[in-house]
Amino acid sequence: MPELKPLPIATLLRRLIREHEKQQKIFDLPATKFWRGCEDLSLGVTAHGKTAGTPFGPAAGPHTQMAQNIVLSWLAGARIIELKTVQINDRLTIPRPCIDAANVCYNVEFSQELRLEESLEEYVKAWMLIRIVEELGILGTTKRAKSSAPTVSPHFYDCIFDLSCGYSLEGIASPRMHWFIRAMKNAEQEIERLRQQIPNEFKSLRDLDFDPNIVSTATLSTFHGCPPDEIEGIVEHLLREHGLHVVIKMNPTMLGRARVEELLNDVLGYSDIQVNPAAFESGLQFDEALGLVRRLRKLGRSLGLVVGVKFSNTLEVINHRSFLPKTEKVMYLSGPPLYPIALELANRFAEAYRASAEEAWDKELPISFSAGVDRHNFAACVAAGMVPVTVCTDMLKPGGYSRAHDYLQSLASDMRECGVLTVDEYIVRKAQGSGCSARDAMWANLRRAWEDALQDTRYTKAKNSLVPKRINSQLWLFDCITCDKCIPVCPNDANFVYRVQVQNPRPCTVYEICGNALIPVRNENFELKKERQIANFGPFCNECGNCDTFCPEYGGPYVEKPTFFATVEDWENSRRYDGFVITHGETEDSIVGRIKGVEYSLTIATGGLAKTGWHIFETPEGKFAIASETLEPRVMELRRPHGILDIGIYLTLLALLRGVLYGKEVNYVNAAYADLI
Repeated sequence: MPELKPLPIATLLRRLIREHEKQQKIFDLPATKFWRGCEDLSLGVTAHGKTAGTPFGPAAGPHTQMAQNIVLSWLAGARIIELKTVQINDRLTIPRPCIDAANVCYNVEFSQELRLEESLEEYVKAWMLIRIVEELGILGTTKRAKSSAPTVSPHFYDCIFDLSCGYSLEGIASPRMHWFIRAMKNAEQEIERLRQQIPNEFKSLRDLDFDPNIVSTATLSTFHGCPPDEIEGIVEHLLREHGLHVVIKMNPTMLGRARVEELLNDVLGYSDIQVNPAAFESGLQFDEALGLVRRLRKLGRSLGLVVGVKFSNTLEVINHRSFLPKTEKVMYLSGPPLYPIALELANRFAEAYRASAEEAWDKELPISFSAGVDRHNFAACVAAGMVPVTVCTDMLKPGGYSRAHDYLQSLASDMRECGVLTVDEYIVRKAQGSGCSARDAMWANLRRAWEDALQDTRYTKAKNSLVPKRINSQLWLFDCITCDKCIPVCPNDANFVYRVQVQNPRPCTVYEICGNALIPVRNENFELKKERQIANFGPFCNECGNCDTFCPEYGGPYVEKPTFFATVEDWENSRRYDGFVITHGETEDSIVGRIKGVEYSLTIATGGLAKTGWHIFETPEGKFAIASETLEPRVMELRRPHGILDIGIYLTLLALLRGVLYGKEVNYVNAAYADLI
């Protein structure tokens, strides 16, 4: 559903622990894809005076606004996590769908979809859950040799949360944003509030030492025509008022329209993509950026803080496709074609900045990177000294965060091949000589990465024009091909698996209601062909459309598969959507549902697995008792003298209730109840 709704930390924690115990997964990521480090290598890096276990992380985007996805990124090996960009305008109306990642990625969302207060809670919950995963030893590693578990780098667990914000000085300096930034710098009050919500079965975790100092850096997004003096004012405010290290995002338009169009249309072959002319006129210019960064770095140094740059933001282009709403004239490009464009900008900027630097310290310009990164080029970016190297588009592809495991494995393999033990040694060795300085090695590797990218056909349209294939099949509530692609590609982990009991065609009658009489009018069959079924958790679904992109069947999982709400209140407040909500009690379980706009409910004895007994089924026509074994209906109360009683709908609700609440899989619905999992 478009209105994202965070879950309590108790439900997330219960699912995290029980899912790992029962299924060797956490939030659907298999334990085999958890990053467990290297006993023989250190992938640790330093950013703004802090250590991080790896240089990898998610870019500010759809993956980093909900707690479960931030935890997912950390499990996959991310140790520098750029949180979803926040701004004072936290009531945006985001078009739906908003992500088109079939090959090249386009999106029309750019800022948080939660209220500031909710964003704070999600970021703090994620911070606490990561600390809990560390304490429980789920990764099977330890910081020090204090157990029989393998010992990895002392920085393996070290993680940096990077605050991302925009887009105006007035907004960032406003009282609410001031409160938000202060609360992220010292989250002691929020931590204490959430600490008390840790459920009783895990009450020992309430005593953990959760570090309240969550952020010390901020990445500033310079989109939407933010002028140079505004950017400079924001950075100065973040430095002086909040004492934050600051990274300034550079826009690809800084290369100039002629060069961007040459690269995009001619060199890479994307002749169908037209850049947005207005973005070149209103955005930060190359020479302006050089002077601005130099002044701000000097100011930062005087305050004991560091100012760095990031390449790059996404590229504004004209909406020429049919997937995203036609109301959106501009969309934001990311993915493969942005990689060589951003690398060229990074290389040009680094060379120009270094050549004009007046002092030795100023040549040490920290650079981070995010543009079309994948497992094939990740190591090259690390060798160029860019920290962090962040990813968004590739995590939206089939496999989701499980793809990150290959990033870090490929880096580790190349480090072993080079005969080095640390990232710093790797940078120098990749520059083909140990005699040069680390900084000289970075620049040499950056230039080589850019030159290689321009020659690599992987970034061209010819290699990125295929779209996911469809089969001649239409999704419906049950029984799809269960390829599970829709689960990891969801940036909010909204889709999930549940299991049902396979049922051969079971005759079920449709009755006509005539007064107190139920007259059979036709017989139908209810059938469940597959044990594994797919559902959608409404509070985490913002209808981005990505699961539809990669689903081989037509219809879209977020549209056709059953949507479950967390509370009856949320279900009632979403009347324009079909969907279901399950409640579990001491004596009875119930499910209420909206199917094609019509509301139904089913109540059964707690446990819901009995083969016999009477179930209470309510429809707009009345209340009926249904014999679970024979499907015989009895009238308990009529609300209308005429109508239809469809036993097939009763069987639908029964299958959903039993499967989601009592199935083998842990999910967000049954994780709300300690006695079920």
